[in-house]
Amino acid sequence: MPEIVEQSVTFPCAGRPTFLLEGRLVRPVGGAAEQLRAGIVLCHPQPAASSLEDGLMRQLAGDAARAGLSALRFNFRGVGQSQGNQTDGRLEPLDIAGAVEFLLAQPGVNPEKLALVGHAFGAYMALAYAAHDPRIRTVVAVSPPVFRIGPGLGDFDRPKLFITGEFDEVAPRHKVEPWIRTLPGGCGLKIITGARHLMRDYEAIASETIITYLTRWAATPGV
Repeated sequence: MPEIVEQSVTFPCAGRPTFLLEGRLVRPVGGAAEQLRAGIVLCHPQPAASSLEDGLMRQLAGDAARAGLSALRFNFRGVGQSQGNQTDGRLEPLDIAGAVEFLLAQPGVNPEKLALVGHAFGAYMALAYAAHDPRIRTVVAVSPPVFRIGPGLGDFDRPKLFITGEFDEVAPRHKVEPWIRTLPGGCGLKIITGARHLMRDYEAIASETIITYLTRWAATPGV
């Protein structure tokens, strides 16, 4: 297992006006860890009540780096020290675009292996953004809110993993599963037994499920 380092970073969002966003970059260092590796951008839940310090985002960033991946979690505009104002999803894809560009510019990140992982609101944003950026090779959508599902969301031909809690009140399985069946690209669904929408107390289990998927994806050529 490689040694990991975490550093505070800032980077601009895409579009105009440009705002600086805050983030945390976590990556493996030393030895084989310096080889080309997959990059993961992590998108946190609802900005009004969450941030890059979301428990699942923190867990995932560390676990991803220990698995040999580079992970960037960041605050959407208007959250924490990120500049700008929240727009409930209207302009936040520009923040993801900035995060993607920043991560791809980091040494050792493989441009052919770039993933988005979003939790709740972040899952909605990750799916919305990925449809317009073919550099995103896979998306992991954790508890995507069903009230935000609209025509075309997730309708792109790349692999996707969906995760929801057994007792998720915002993304219940009986509503998420029929939608997933309509999507192209090969979609998996994992249920975290006992968990609710924000995965409180189930972060480690959810992270293990996601990292298992991502490491297999990262090791598979051409996917």
